Amino acid sequence: MKDLFNDEVGNSNYVEAENKYGRALKGAPSDSLFAQFCLHALWFGNCNMRAIAVLWIDFVREIRWCWEESERLPRMKTTSSIDLSSCVIHQKLQMLAICIERKKSLNRKKDTDDAHKEKTSNSMAPDKIRKGSAGVVPSMMLINTFQEMHAPYTQDAPLMTEDMHEERLHAAEAFGNAVGLSGQLERDILSSDMSAFKAANPDAAFEDFIRWHSPGDWVSEDKSDGNPTWPPKGRLSQRMSEHGNMWRKIWNDAPALPVSEQKSLLDSVREGEKVVHYLETLRPQQLLEQMVCTAFKSSADILNKTTYGGFKLMKTKMDQLYATMVSTLRSLQGKSDTSDLAGDLKRLCQVFEHIEKLLIFAASVHRKLDAPRLAQSIFTDYFNYYLPKMGTSLESICYEKEFTTKEKVGTLEREAVSSLFRPPTANQSWRKVLSMGNLLNGHEPIQREIVFSVLEKLSNGHYSSPTPLCTDEQIETHRMYICGTSNDLWIALSVTSWD
Repeated sequence: MKDLFNDEVGNSNYVEAENKYGRALKGAPSDSLFAQFCLHALWFGNCNMRAIAVLWIDFVREIRWCWEESERLPRMKTTSSIDLSSCVIHQKLQMLAICIERKKSLNRKKDTDDAHKEKTSNSMAPDKIRKGSAGVVPSMMLINTFQEMHAPYTQDAPLMTEDMHEERLHAAEAFGNAVGLSGQLERDILSSDMSAFKAANPDAAFEDFIRWHSPGDWVSEDKSDGNPTWPPKGRLSQRMSEHGNMWRKIWNDAPALPVSEQKSLLDSVREGEKVVHYLETLRPQQLLEQMVCTAFKSSADILNKTTYGGFKLMKTKMDQLYATMVSTLRSLQGKSDTSDLAGDLKRLCQVFEHIEKLLIFAASVHRKLDAPRLAQSIFTDYFNYYLPKMGTSLESICYEKEFTTKEKVGTLEREAVSSLFRPPTANQSWRKVLSMGNLLNGHEPIQREIVFSVLEKLSNGHYSSPTPLCTDEQIETHRMYICGTSNDLWIALSVTSWD
């Protein structure tokens, strides 16, 4: 929890090396809050459901605290839109982050308005003052007055997550449409636009709004070859001219208010509470479905950020990994019985493991060997060697064949190869002496054989004889077989021989 909700993390910008198949995975960006939650959950191992449940409960508790205290959510991108291609949980967290910012803005605005009202409690603004104009609409004049038409600032459409869109669609199908309006939300949006238009054009008529907002409902009869004339000649379309038209009724009821004085179309308090309620009542199966998809997608995105040069074979394998994840995880979403997917997920894990091993090798060769042709050749050889091991069955495949392919080093490539074997520094040389082993660039061998030999003259006589009968030269040898590092040596066997 401390790492997930670390205040020093800041807002994530989701800067990722996007794969062309990545958008088809209903997950969350790897740097986002929910993706990091999923990656943390992987540390439990063996799918410890109790541990995941405890982590989720604590996670939602922290989310509610951020909401109630109007504290920003860490690892969430500051945006005014919702990514409908991501999983629903990430969409909900995006909605909550926006609601928190809106709630803080409303609180600040309320304090400012209260202070302003105290200073101007007895003053009234004139009725016909233009407010909230975004600029003049080219070549358009108001019908009743010889004035230029102004386009108003309008509110953005309310943000909605994927499940909210589905709810509105079902409601529209159940109750039907009324004159092109599928519900109260559309009426509110239309009323807001009309209020803003009235504020920007105090002398405007309903026909002026239609000409600006819905040009298709204005039948122009102007034959001035593109040159604007006044008053504009034309009429409303048949649907806008019908008796009891809903648009005209909303126009008559809409007050003249600029966006700054209107009530927000997004009820941040209500929508924020709905998000927290969704997280608190989420079914375990729905949570795990989104966790699995997000964990795979985030892990693949992390691999995809790795720089491995222009190895086309590696790029092809990364695309195949994403394509395999899309086909496997797509069947997971929305299914009530996931027991038949266990084998598919295990195979997907095996494919992921193989791709990861190839990527590590590709990145290592690209980073260490500054010789593009040689690096490409070495990776291609290793790819062809490793390819037979990348089976799709769950049985482990073991080949005794070792990777022994050799590549000819060109004249211009010798310097790049020799740079891999730099002479040891003074510190490394001293470490080499202490390690009692042959080091390569500071890496110690795992096992060592240490041999001590001494040449001595030995007598064949009895050990108690004051003078030897004869003397021979023999070698006394001590061999020790040890393992470990220079700081922690273990003697496995010690042998003394006479040769």
